[in-house]
Amino acid sequence: MTQAAAAPRPVALGPWPQRMVNPIQPYDWGSTTALARMQGRTPTGAPEAELWMGAHPSAPSGLEEVDGTVRPLDALVTEAAESVLGADVAAIFGARLPFLLKVLAVDKPLSLQVHPTAERAAAAYAGEADAPGDHRYVDPFHKPELAYALEPTDILCGFRPADDAAYLLGLVDCERIRTVAAPLLAEDADDVECVEEAFRLLVTWPEDDREALAADVAEQAKAILGSLGPHDPDDPDSVGPDARRALVWASRLAKHHPGDPLVAAPFLLELVRLEPGHTLFVPAGAPHAYLYGLAVEIMANSDNVLRAGLTHKAVAVEELLTVVDGATRPVLDVPSVTLSPHETAWRPPVADFQLTRLAVSTATPVGAFPHLVGPQVVLCTQGPVTLSSGPHEIRLEAGQSAFVGAGGAPLTIQGPGEVFRAATGLLPA
Repeated sequence: MTQAAAAPRPVALGPWPQRMVNPIQPYDWGSTTALARMQGRTPTGAPEAELWMGAHPSAPSGLEEVDGTVRPLDALVTEAAESVLGADVAAIFGARLPFLLKVLAVDKPLSLQVHPTAERAAAAYAGEADAPGDHRYVDPFHKPELAYALEPTDILCGFRPADDAAYLLGLVDCERIRTVAAPLLAEDADDVECVEEAFRLLVTWPEDDREALAADVAEQAKAILGSLGPHDPDDPDSVGPDARRALVWASRLAKHHPGDPLVAAPFLLELVRLEPGHTLFVPAGAPHAYLYGLAVEIMANSDNVLRAGLTHKAVAVEELLTVVDGATRPVLDVPSVTLSPHETAWRPPVADFQLTRLAVSTATPVGAFPHLVGPQVVLCTQGPVTLSSGPHEIRLEAGQSAFVGAGGAPLTIQGPGEVFRAATGLLPA
């Protein structure tokens, strides 16, 4: 007689919250000091670009149990999806945590990139739509993003109006840039189409002449900046603050990427300065690049990135030009929702995520908003704070985080301090 197979051992869950052990990505554009400063430790001396908090398969967080055992979060989600995520979240997203929380510590500009829509990603991944060029989608998901600035943060994001782009390109008066600007000057040109065409000319500039175009931009930007006096708001010919910042960033990009035509990107894309406490939502189709700063970022849990340039990584220009959308506008200062006197939420129009900020100014315990659906990641940015659910509590220092599975709320935070909570967005009825 054959022995019956043993029943699988049930996965032990909780108690929530559990401290997370989070990877730091050492990308070369990262700050050598910002994350160490947040976490109160000695810098390693190497770039530390992104603190990841989530279940991304390439770098999942671990959960530290009461006995000190660390379990990979992605494996736990796979093994017990409905218990960890909750039935409603698991029914929509399957056995995957739909969001990824990060702290970005940007010391040098990132690549200029675009993310696809959910429909494009799913169709291309399944082979139901052809992606031109060599690019292959690595998962079937979209990758919208929301950033909250902890310190002043500069971002290139979304196309400028055609008139603004034409003015800025006109400052850099050389033959190659006149070619890029030509679509913007055509009579009766559609505003969106002409900016997209100028962008296409820039990213597809002939390989044997790319270095020369970048050198033209660098030389002209340096010369213009060197010739400028104080801005006179009453003089229509005076170069204004926005144009000066575009020239400065073009010059900086040329130092980091001397052979890349996209050093001219600040003339075509909006240059956004996020002051601390301000937010930016980047939807599908919007070209963008983080330039400098420190920010909390939440995004859909995907690896679908289409790069145009300003990078040493592989680019996907053909597919990027298929999905880039000149009509798409990033949302600056996403409307906030007051959850309590202590907590505010930002809920962009995606189901994958929302972000809340809870500030506690005294040692009096404060209850977190109890009606978030599904799992949560709780990040402490100022502390220490004590995070508790029922009788179980953990202490978080700045730069540490905790995971709370579905059903682990309500949460109480005792400070003083500041925490951000990542959770799924408003789910469809």
